Amino acid sequence: MRGTGRAVLAGLMLVAMTGEAVAADTAKAFTAPIEGGTLHYEMIGGGDQPPLVLVNGGPGLDHRYFHGSPVWEGLSKRRPVVFYDQRGMGRTTSTIAVDRFTVDMMVADLEALRVRLGVPKIALLGHSWGGLLSMAYATRHPDHVSRLVLVGSGAPKIAAHEYLFDKLYPEIAARQVPDDSPAAKMGCKADSLEDYGRMAYYDQRNQPRLAAEDNSAFSQEVCTAVMLDAMKLDLFPRLHALHVPTLVINGRFDANVAPTVAYAISKAIPGATLDYFEHSGHQPFEEEPDRFELVVERFLDQ
Repeated sequence: MRGTGRAVLAGLMLVAMTGEAVAADTAKAFTAPIEGGTLHYEMIGGGDQPPLVLVNGGPGLDHRYFHGSPVWEGLSKRRPVVFYDQRGMGRTTSTIAVDRFTVDMMVADLEALRVRLGVPKIALLGHSWGGLLSMAYATRHPDHVSRLVLVGSGAPKIAAHEYLFDKLYPEIAARQVPDDSPAAKMGCKADSLEDYGRMAYYDQRNQPRLAAEDNSAFSQEVCTAVMLDAMKLDLFPRLHALHVPTLVINGRFDANVAPTVAYAISKAIPGATLDYFEHSGHQPFEEEPDRFELVVERFLDQ
């Protein structure tokens, strides 16, 4: 979830490329057929546990910012870890017009990936917008989800989302130029990369090295189309009936997703576990990688 301090619902355009990142050349690349296109996905590791599919933030981002964290290599020792590009992004192709993109279409793409993997169940780890998409998938295909991990997830209803940009960083928020365009109101217009980088992390020394060293791509068109559709959703009623083991993770100082959002999600899903990372912003898998890997590994092994 990204955008202005008033309305931010995208993933992260800025990603700290620190630590022992997952090397792109260690992942094996594959494709899966989707409606009107081809889905690109990559896989590392192996084992006998259900694949862990990483659902990246956005909408309108590719998966590559995940490669900045070392945790996926560790998690891949006992299960395949799968990265994929959502429709219209990265190397996933689509002949369907962008303005027709919907959340249901993104859910269908994720189901097509599961079918391609040839497994009855997948574990989902959704970050930011990817958390909202993962919840949408889990409520539609609960029998195909073994475990659900929501990291800095968007609220199940857009109107219920809360941000802390202006509260944690009032001096940065104050200098942002007001923008009433539709894209900005939906969090789909790129801000100052430097400002967003400063607000994304608990420790500003962990902020990314700006766009010059960030290889993720962002599409305002994809973001706008999907967000227009996402604003119609209210997943809360369906989450109350969801019986999938769920772990909700949030950075205590996440300006993009207030801790109250994570708390509400954990209360909406029966039996969900909530874990706050006390020294993290929006990306605990980068700011506290050792603890993040341990917590997720234990949850997946339960």
